[in-house]
Parts: sequence; C-alpha cells; structure tokens
Amino acid sequence: MPSGSAARVLLCAAVACFAPALRADEPQFCVGGTVLNAVTGEPLRRAAVTLPQAATLTDAAGIFRFCQLPAGAYYANAEKPGFASAGSRVVIGPSRDDMVLRLQPLSVISGKVVDAAGEPLADVLIQALSILGTDGHRHVRVVSAVVTDDRGLYRLPDLPAGRYCLRAAGWGSDAPASGVSEAFAPVYYGGAAEAASAAPVTVAPGQNLRAGFSVDLRAAYAIRGTIGGFSTLLPAKIELLGTSEEPVSAHTTLDASTGAFEIRGVVPGAYVLRATQEEGERRSRGGLAIQVGADVKGAVVPLAGGAAVRGIVRMAADSTALAPQSPNCAIKLSPAEAWLSSESGPETDTGPAGDFEIDGVLPGRYRLRMDCADGYIAAARFGAADLLANAGLQISPRAALPPIEATLATDGATLDVSPSAEGEPGPAWVVLWPDSGNELNARFAHLSRKVTFSGVAPGDYQAFAWTGPPEAFEYANPEARRAWGDRAVSLHLDARDRQSITIKIARGEDP
Repeated sequence: MPSGSAARVLLCAAVACFAPALRADEPQFCVGGTVLNAVTGEPLRRAAVTLPQAATLTDAAGIFRFCQLPAGAYYANAEKPGFASAGSRVVIGPSRDDMVLRLQPLSVISGKVVDAAGEPLADVLIQALSILGTDGHRHVRVVSAVVTDDRGLYRLPDLPAGRYCLRAAGWGSDAPASGVSEAFAPVYYGGAAEAASAAPVTVAPGQNLRAGFSVDLRAAYAIRGTIGGFSTLLPAKIELLGTSEEPVSAHTTLDASTGAFEIRGVVPGAYVLRATQEEGERRSRGGLAIQVGADVKGAVVPLAGGAAVRGIVRMAADSTALAPQSPNCAIKLSPAEAWLSSESGPETDTGPAGDFEIDGVLPGRYRLRMDCADGYIAAARFGAADLLANAGLQISPRAALPPIEATLATDGATLDVSPSAEGEPGPAWVVLWPDSGNELNARFAHLSRKVTFSGVAPGDYQAFAWTGPPEAFEYANPEARRAWGDRAVSLHLDARDRQSITIKIARGEDP
C-alpha cells in the first residue's frame, strides 16, 4: 500500500489526468523551483510537490517543474517523510523557475523512565503537550504519546520544532487489568506536578532531545462504580482527574451495557471522577469528588444535561447622548481547566435589548469574556459573585443558575501604543492588563506600527509587548507578570482620557 505522501501524489496525478484541457489559444506557462532542507540548505530528493492541478516528485537535485498551466495564482505545497510540510503562493504568467520551498526537519524526543531505585519501568505513558494560550492562560493539548518498552525507553518521533511540556502520565493502556499494586502520580519533566508550573522544553528543527524521568512508585488501589443516569444509546467515557483537573492515566474499563466501570492503579490522593455521554447535541456530564486511600467501591457518578446561561448587559445611567442605545457585546465561555478537549467554548451575541442566552452549557468551570464594541464592563455579577473580581463561573449540575447582570459604560479612555526604537524588531503582541486583575477589562491586540485601544476602563494598568506566538507570555499569570516587571509600562487612565505610550518589545521566548 502506498505511503501517505505517495498516495497524495497518485491522487493528484489522477486529478491532473482529468483536468479540463486548455483552449488552443490560451497561453501556457511553466513553474518550477527547488525543495531544500531548511536547516542545512541541502536539496531534498523525492519530495512530493503538489499544485491543485498536478503533482510530481523532486529529482536528485531537489528540483521540480510543472508546465502547460494557464496564467494565474497557485499554491504549491511540498512534503517529505521526516519533515514538516510547507508551501507558498505563486503567480505565473510569465513562466518562472525560481520557487524555493524549505522544509523544516522534524524532531525527536526520547529518554528513559526509572523508579527511585534506578530500575527501568515499562508501560509508562509519556505525553508531549503543545503549549497554547487563551486570554493569557496556559492550556495544553496532547500532540504525541507513547509507552515505554521493557527497557524503560520511549521515543516521540516526528515532532515539529517548538515548545513542549513532557509528562509521565501513569500506566499506559497496556498495563494489566489486574495485579496493578504500584503506580505513581503524574509528573512533568523537571519535577512539576501540574501544567501551570511545568517548564517547557524547546526543540530545534531536526533535534534529538533527551529527557529522562524518575518516578516514585507507591501502593495503588482500585475504584469501582457506575454512571448514574447512564444511557446505552450514547457513547460514554469515564475519566479520573487529579491536580488542577488534569487527567490521570490508569487502566480503565467501562461496561457499555450497564455503565459500570473500574479504574485500577490509582495512588492515594484526592480526585474527581468525571463521566460524559454525548452524541451531537445530546450531551450530559457528571462529576464526583473522591478520596483514595484504599479500594473504593460503589461510587456513583450522576449525569446531568447542559444548563442555560442567561444574562443582560445594560447601558450605564450616565451614558452620553452620543452613546449607543443598546450594547453590542460578544459573550463567550471558555473552559477554565488547563487541558483542552475537542469541546470549544460556547459563545453568543447580545440581542437588541442587551440580553443573551447560551444553551447546553455542561457542568464545569468556565471563564467569562464580554467584548463590547462601544465601551467597557463597569459592573458584572453572577448571583452573589462579583465577576470583576473573578471572571470565573462554576456551572453546577441541576442548579438554578442566576442571570449574569452587567453594566456597559461609555466614558472609557483611549490609548495609542507604538513600539520603541529599542527592543525586538518586527510585529508583536501587546496586552493592557489592569492592576486590579479584572480580566473583563484587559485588552489584547497585534502590534505593528501602532495600535489604538478605545473604550478602556479607567484605572491603573501595565502594558507588555512581545514577539513570537501569543502564548509566549502568560500574562494572566501573576508570577509571569512579576518576572516581566522590568519590561512593563505602567500608566493610569482617567475617564475620557487620551494618552500615547511607546513600549519596548521583548522576546516572547524569554522566561
């Protein structure tokens, strides 16, 4: 059977065979170029290069060429096993042979897992986690995972260059269903117990990075129970969550006909059992906090459907005659846990009267965002909770949720931000963070020559700017802001004020 790249070449070639023929009087052109190793500059032989109309393989000198093409814009893509694919837009008419496609070699992370006595451990699940940023908070997603062999060795191949957190998550799926008498708590490379404090590693293109783990084995126990309200008509899963709601890898079995489950290889500690059943819009979730110090029997995780989160944004009483008559706000709930799932945060817009509703919100912790076009959120409550002090929402199962009540003020300040001549060159990101810690009034934007923040809430702020990806600075983390304190521009904004600042752009990769 052909490989993935070869299959794509055959498919594209087949498409080219049936492409519409050119008119006799239509000009025909050629496009060609070279595929290179982005690190060494060496030409890459037998790299697959595709256009929408055709495909080919590079020769021994890394050269490719397509002919009999009509004039126009094309996207040429190149790929080769062991390299990250890359492409470029090209316009032909006249012909050209100067394209250069550079492929970054993929990287490898490998290492060994041992116990406290230095003995190798087999069947340990090792995960490479990509670091993502949402509103200044660190999130992680599993991009690759393997289990150690009988020598305790692991190898994570074909990783794009970048920053990763490495995690020894527990026993892998090959661990035996019975006889698991010892286990270990998940640990990150470097010794951290949770993602928020884990130190990422940076992998260069084509690098083989070595990263070993030493774990402490402890007595392990089993958890047995059932999912309450279980339906045999919907797919189900049961998860064991540990510190900061991070998943723990342990051998888990679930009876799809009864909802009974068993989890083996659990070390003593506090956990949450989370059950989920979903298919399309039919979704339910439940959680149960448990303490493990011995075998747990008879645990019942009750399921509950999604709740409706309702609210209203009202205009402030002192709004001027020029202010809009009704708010125009985008409302979003983002899962607050560090681990990202396939579930995206629900969102909606305010209606003509400032009202909004988000249906089917599953139980859990969420962060609220309220982005309003014409002002700032001057007050916001969720029952007794002040959302300006903490923008987090706890959606509890079967609870009567109070409405979110917010006030939009239009006397905000305007701030122009420009990069200084010092610091890193090029486009950057800039955040305006309130000293109060009120995330609802934080501002974030892309900074090129100048960016203007309007409708900013009066108060004290720190402004930061950095290059690289948005997640290179976890600005919602107080420790990260303190570490970057010498890079901040401090300022005070009054109502209807207008100020301009210049800011030194920092390197986002720095700690």
